[in-house]
Amino acid sequence: MKTQYVSRRAFLRLTGSALGVGLLAACVAPAGQAPAASNAEAGAAPAQEPITIRFGRHDPGTGTEITIRSFEEEHPNIKIAMEQILEYETKIPALAAAGTLPDVVRSWEAMLFEMARGGQFIDEQPFVDVEPDFHAEDFYESVYAYPVMEGKRYGINDVIATHVTYYNVDLFDKAGVEYPKADSFSWDDFAEKARAITDADNQVWGSETIPVGWHYFTLKQLWQNGGDFFSPDYKTCIIDQTAAIEAVQFWADLMQSGDVMPTPSQMAGVGGAGATADLMSAGKSGMQRMGSWISTSLADAKIRFNVVPEPSRTRRATPAHGGLNAITSTSLNPQEAWMWVNYNCSTQGIYNYATGGRFPGARRSTNQIDPHPWEIKVDFDVDWDVILQSADYAYMLPGPCSEQEALKVIGDALEQIYDGKAKAADLFPQIKPQVDKILEECV
Repeated sequence: MKTQYVSRRAFLRLTGSALGVGLLAACVAPAGQAPAASNAEAGAAPAQEPITIRFGRHDPGTGTEITIRSFEEEHPNIKIAMEQILEYETKIPALAAAGTLPDVVRSWEAMLFEMARGGQFIDEQPFVDVEPDFHAEDFYESVYAYPVMEGKRYGINDVIATHVTYYNVDLFDKAGVEYPKADSFSWDDFAEKARAITDADNQVWGSETIPVGWHYFTLKQLWQNGGDFFSPDYKTCIIDQTAAIEAVQFWADLMQSGDVMPTPSQMAGVGGAGATADLMSAGKSGMQRMGSWISTSLADAKIRFNVVPEPSRTRRATPAHGGLNAITSTSLNPQEAWMWVNYNCSTQGIYNYATGGRFPGARRSTNQIDPHPWEIKVDFDVDWDVILQSADYAYMLPGPCSEQEALKVIGDALEQIYDGKAKAADLFPQIKPQVDKILEECV
């Protein structure tokens, strides 16, 4: 995964935080008061021209068009213009600087907090508090609690795209290797089974390789060993702790061994780092630890697969990727924007999108609808419940201040370790003060 870095100082320079804070104050209802009713809510005659709510997102939003049609039928005075914004991580700050952000932004995790700190997103809690049909208890608790900073809610999540372990049933059968057991799958089990399947001469590996540039792929491995990049309050780097050092070195050693997953040189022989993501679909990888969205591509490739949880060392853990529907402070129609957010993040609205992406929903009620959105009809048995169960031990990705600056320092160290040029025990104590300084300076 390609990562682009935008420093907090550059971000604030682009977005103009002082202006954003002023707009935030203008758009949020006073504490204890309900948001002011718009024409659509107050019973006034609809405007001759419908209000248009721009909805910006990084992906095409497959399935969301169904929700849009339904919403517009119920609210003929409001139109939803869904916009896919490419190069999202740099375009969103640029749009903020130009004052042309959409009314609603489907934000990534750290982006949400960075934008909120810069005054670009408004507090949605006043809307939630007066919404009779909004049931907070329906959401998974860790996901619902995440987008709250200093008592203000800056977004509503729609899906939980977790990671599980996919395994190629035919490759396991061919190698005579016992399938992973969902209730006891450990790192050592993973390495043992992958090693028994690997046939590097024929470009068959037991596992996909580690996407080194995707730093949060490494982070989930720290979580599984009880470690982390940051403290829970994001104010301190804790990558120098034993749990983090042991986790990174364990997986770096597996990569360098060449008998579990492709090494960097072996990756070049199969078409480069990007090609290794296709090894599972090509029948060349025994296991892949990835999000539930790959089910479709595996089914299309006629791969006979099953799923178990991610392997663990001291605890079970997986990322909870999601989209946080945030209302921008520059929106001229925050009430109508909330009406869309509430509708889009309803039980059915989430289901429409989750089904297209093959994710569990952030609402438990969404996941009770048949057919389940993360399931695909195939002619072999798949333990689909494993995907839903992963939502109970999933962690949202961190949202520290100046995240990209911090990740740049961490990422540079990870590259050296995964390349076999350095050891985690030597590098991590060195970079901790650098990351700490970044976190301290941006508060």
